[in-house]
Amino acid sequence: MTTAIIITFCSLLLISYIFDLTSSKTKIPSAILLLLLGWSLRQLADFFAIKLPDFAPMLPVLGTVGLILIVLEGSLELELNRSKFGLIFKSFSGSFLALILSAFLLGGMFRYFGGYSLKDSLVNAIPFCIISSAIAIPSVRNLGSSAKEFVIYESSLSDILGVLFFNFIALNESFGGHSFGAFGLQLLIIIVISFVATIALSYL
Repeated sequence: MTTAIIITFCSLLLISYIFDLTSSKTKIPSAILLLLLGWSLRQLADFFAIKLPDFAPMLPVLGTVGLILIVLEGSLELELNRSKFGLIFKSFSGSFLALILSAFLLGGMFRYFGGYSLKDSLVNAIPFCIISSAIAIPSVRNLGSSAKEFVIYESSLSDILGVLFFNFIALNESFGGHSFGAFGLQLLIIIVISFVATIALSYL
């Protein structure tokens, strides 16, 4: 079983590399091709009654690591200086407004047509409203530098804001001064830790 898993992972890495090479020709992001490949393999496994190992415990970790690597790869092409502050503000405003408006609009539809609570409606709506950097960043490789920078900033910030918004809604039973205060304190601690870690990494 271990040998089969190793061969499968190596094959998927090679296929992913092929998709990455052909994405510039087909104009289809490699992440979408990988999703279609995974779905197709799952259907074939079910059709031929092939028993697959349970990857459910590993998927959250692999997904988080993959997202971090995608954002880091895109950020390597960015240059941060004072002239970029306007671009960062516009991309932040665009991602924040798009996330909030679309989440409440879609959540309102879930609440109206499904009869769910506002919290459950928002929790289910937020993942659909995030601009996925896994799709957006690989799709802009052939664009100009300014357009590429805007998409990388916007999609990366949308991922971050989406995760924060989702956790705030999902982990709080009620929304009042205490929940907003605790969320603000946690956010401040994260910013301080990120700032210190960034300085430490710059010396490395």
